[in-house]
Amino acid sequence: MASSSHRARARLRTTPLAVVTGLVAAVLMALTMSGTLSAFTASIANANNTATTGTLLMREVGSPGATCYSNGADKASASTGGNSATCTSNNKFGGGTLRPGTARNVNVSVFNDGTMDAGTFTLERTGACVAGKTGDTSGTATDICSKVSLVLTQGTTTVFSGTLADLGARATAFTLPVVPAGQKADFVFSVTLDGTAGNDYQGLTATVPLKWTFTA
Repeated sequence: MASSSHRARARLRTTPLAVVTGLVAAVLMALTMSGTLSAFTASIANANNTATTGTLLMREVGSPGATCYSNGADKASASTGGNSATCTSNNKFGGGTLRPGTARNVNVSVFNDGTMDAGTFTLERTGACVAGKTGDTSGTATDICSKVSLVLTQGTTTVFSGTLADLGARATAFTLPVVPAGQKADFVFSVTLDGTAGNDYQGLTATVPLKWTFTA
């Protein structure tokens, strides 16, 4: 009897604890399901996080106004060929009819039509001076590259002064003042045939390929 009485008392002690534990669990579940335990929150979402690249676009305008773009087309077109074009409509030395001792001036403007400033701006020769003839009546002289001189200026600054042979043999590029986006740089190419040139220099040509470059 004593053992049965002891077990009865133990059940009486544990029953309230079990009931309380069950009630607490039920209340917590109810609160969780109802959301009444939610905390205060504040947040900001950004959907327009975009990295945008700038553009470099060079435009060359020569005399008497021929225009070339570095993308090979125009500023509204997509860049082609790595944004590097060959322009045959601008002749910085002015073409034919040089007379001994007389200078010909050619104005050239280089524009930055891109959206970013050019970090560097250079002019370099891409080949040696090449002598040629215009026809069968041309003279027989072979040193025309040494008889034609060039003075290249930007404003009051002389960029180069020497013969076309010297220009064609130059090993380094000319470093020029940078051109901000939407701005331009103006140059004058002044070409002169040596005043001592005789009939042997008639009908000859001297060609030096040149290239402008923007980098950013």
